[in-house]
This record gives sequence, C-alpha cells and structure tokens, in this order.
Amino acid sequence: MGENTAVKWLLFFFFPALFIYGLLHVYSSKPAQAKKTKDLTAQEEAGRKVYNKFCVGCHGVNGDGQSEAANFFKVKPPNFHTAVFRWKSTPEGSLPTDEDLMRVLNWGIPQTPMPSFKLVPDVQKRAVIAYIKTFSDRWKKEKPGPSVYKDIHRPDWFGSPESIEKGKQIYATNCTSCHGEQGRGDGPIATTLPVPPTDLTYPVRSAGPNPEDTFRVLTVGLEGSPMPKFDFLSEEDRWHLVSYIAYLMNKGK
Repeated sequence: MGENTAVKWLLFFFFPALFIYGLLHVYSSKPAQAKKTKDLTAQEEAGRKVYNKFCVGCHGVNGDGQSEAANFFKVKPPNFHTAVFRWKSTPEGSLPTDEDLMRVLNWGIPQTPMPSFKLVPDVQKRAVIAYIKTFSDRWKKEKPGPSVYKDIHRPDWFGSPESIEKGKQIYATNCTSCHGEQGRGDGPIATTLPVPPTDLTYPVRSAGPNPEDTFRVLTVGLEGSPMPKFDFLSEEDRWHLVSYIAYLMNKGK
C-alpha cells in the first residue's frame, strides 16, 4: 500500500470515527436510548439495539437528528421522520432503496461526521435499516423509486484528456458558483448555502468510491440540499463533467 493511499484511508476511517465517539464520551458514557415499542418486529428490535450502540448519539433518541453532538456539526444528521435522504440513487421525491442506505453505512459520508460502518456485520446493518424505517410512515405507504445505477454505463473515453477539457468547460458554466474555480467548495455563494458544497479536491469521494457514484449525483442530485440534479445535461456531458471532477480530486497526486 502506497503512502498516499494509507493516508487517505486513515483520514477516511479513523478520524471521523474518533471524533464522533469522542463527542459521545464528552456528553455521556451511557447515552440515552431509543425506547422499545410493542409494534417492532424481531428484525426491527435487533436494529433498535444496533441503533442505540452506534447511531443514537448523533441521530437522536427519536431519530430526528436532534442530539447534543449534532450541535457541533455543520452538516446536520437527517431527520428520519421525513424519510428524505440525500445520498441515494432514486429520483427526487422518492424513497431510497435498501442498497442506497447500505451504501451509506458501508462508505460513510466523507467531509461530514458520518463515518463508515463497513466492519459492522451486514445482518446488523440490515436490521438498523429496518429500524430506521419505523420512524416514518412513508415506508408503509410508498415504495422506493427505481435506482439509476442499472442505466449507468461508463464510456471508454472517460478520463481522457479530451473528456477532462470538455468537462472543465461544463464545470466553469455550471459549478463554480458553489464549488469554486478550483473545486474546493469555496465558490462565491458557498457561505450562503444551508449545506456546505463538497470539496471536490478531497482525496475520497463523498458520493462513493467509483465514478459511477459521482455520475449518480449529477443525475438525481442531493435531495434536501442545494445540489440540484443535472439531468438537463446530456449523458455524455455528465460523463465529461465526472472526468473533470475526478481530475480535480487527483490533481497533483
């Protein structure tokens, strides 16, 4: 493993987890727990226990994101009562798939306090997903929308110098006001936004580990944040933009 790779993973896994668990210990060695209700299934009850172990300190006893730790976060934890999730692959206004939620648990959300829980067994992560759904009646009335991943196909020319140059031009027209000219999240309107723009030069993608994840964000946006969907751009132009975003992340490395 190269030195740069080791540093990336140290930043990604260790420090966010250390920060969060440190906050929990500051406020209490035994945080409040989400209460058991008579309506929980066996899987949901198992998920409640997982939630109390890993999630309650930030997401709150009632799943509304109102916790002591959340007061310190620029990017606030979601309110599970609304069932609005930013990092998903389904159309705007629709619920995420279970795989979307699993992807967030495994990858975390870099540049936010949400760490990766990849080392937690899948059965526990599936259980906590089931428990999270109990906070909103939307899960009883609606089904998740179709995931865009099945329609995403990376072109052979992705990452080529020509694609990067075209993406740079598209970026200059559509992205600099929020993400800044160099992609550092410091555009002229960045400080006015309720959610800070992503620093696109960060060594780990917030959207996920693959270019397809960045393409997904451009296609469906980040619901509940200022990041809109860019489906007004052609599929080809979105891939050129992903080429340039990947270049910004790896520039000088």
